[in-house]
Amino acid sequence: MRRRDFLVAAALGCAGPDKGSDSGQVALIDPAVEPYLWAMARAPELPADPTNRWADDEAAAWFGRFLYFDTRLSSSGRFSCATCHDPALGTGDGLPVSEAAGTTGRHAPAIWNVGHQRWLFWDGRCDSLWCQAAGPIEAEHELDLTRVELARVVSSEADLRSAYTELFGSPPDVSDASRFPPSARPDPDPEHPARAAWDGMASADQDAVTEVLVRVSKSIAAYERTLRTTETDVDRFILALEAGDRAGAEAALDRTERRGLELFAGDGECVFCHSGWSLSNKEFHNLGLPAVAWVDDLDTGRYDGITAVRAHELNGVSQWSDAPTGAAADQLAFVSQTPEQLGQFKTPSLREVATHAPYMHGGHFDTLAEVVAFYSDPPTYDGPGHREELVVARDWGPEDQAVVVAFLEALTASAPPPTELVSPPTSP
Repeated sequence: MRRRDFLVAAALGCAGPDKGSDSGQVALIDPAVEPYLWAMARAPELPADPTNRWADDEAAAWFGRFLYFDTRLSSSGRFSCATCHDPALGTGDGLPVSEAAGTTGRHAPAIWNVGHQRWLFWDGRCDSLWCQAAGPIEAEHELDLTRVELARVVSSEADLRSAYTELFGSPPDVSDASRFPPSARPDPDPEHPARAAWDGMASADQDAVTEVLVRVSKSIAAYERTLRTTETDVDRFILALEAGDRAGAEAALDRTERRGLELFAGDGECVFCHSGWSLSNKEFHNLGLPAVAWVDDLDTGRYDGITAVRAHELNGVSQWSDAPTGAAADQLAFVSQTPEQLGQFKTPSLREVATHAPYMHGGHFDTLAEVVAFYSDPPTYDGPGHREELVVARDWGPEDQAVVVAFLEALTASAPPPTELVSPPTSP
């Protein structure tokens, strides 16, 4: 049995109710694609994160929301998490690759519904949201604030110190320059000045400032878990279709958008990677993208991401995890690394996809029209790795491509997010 036939058979085996026409009316959508739709419309429960005891703590999320927008978490005082993940830009930054303290090597992904993800970053080099939140703080090309500097900011800024103390207890006193150098972190480059300064610190002092980084990151993660999208026209269409409400379904999606959904779930086979409510299988694939000047076209992606997550000092089995022997340990224990993963990158969610151009891990395409055109006729690919087998020429003409774009645009929530969710509070 061919792979696609197997997937189709599996989907049909767990199909929802048949809502095809029984009154002689033309079906609103091809009944053959209906089995792929039922899981798209209902949001699952937000998965727990036992590695972060503050994951669903409202006070921590409030503190994290303040920190998310706070430029004091950057060495220059000019950048914040929101610089690259701006809610006004669909939680992206509108750039092919991000620019803050420097220029990054990849595009900033949107972070709506990020609490539902299993792996973080395009290559999955973090296994929790708080692990991910810690990375940009210290990254030289992002916020560029070492953990010693972060601890100094938290302990010396009255508002941050007060909020931190209320949640976690007093931050460490880092005023003794003989113990806490101006800037220090465990940089992977053994010749880096920040690494040399770090290696000169006592292990207890290293742990004290790392604890601040971890608790700040867990607070930011608690906030980011609240960034959930609301209902779209596609959701309303599927729920009405499931309920047999033809008028409601017709009102939700017009004929063009429904045709786009048919191609997405049928001939395009897009649904095999962009599946379920998040429209992502949460896995990694090599699309065989064309080379662009601003990203490394030999980026190994997931392959080296696995090496990185296994060795990460803040992974789910580290001393900083609040559940180092639970599900996070199992996830790391069972992840495999093979040459098949060369050049693979994480399948992004398509909810709100129209709000955060450009697209792909390198911002390869400026518009959804360009994305769909690529899938319709993908160019030759020379590696690394090999292209996902489902990425084959579809030979869609301009009309077919246009209706798929219309469907993707209908995945935008009808109501804007609450202002208080996407703006900083007045105090931490």
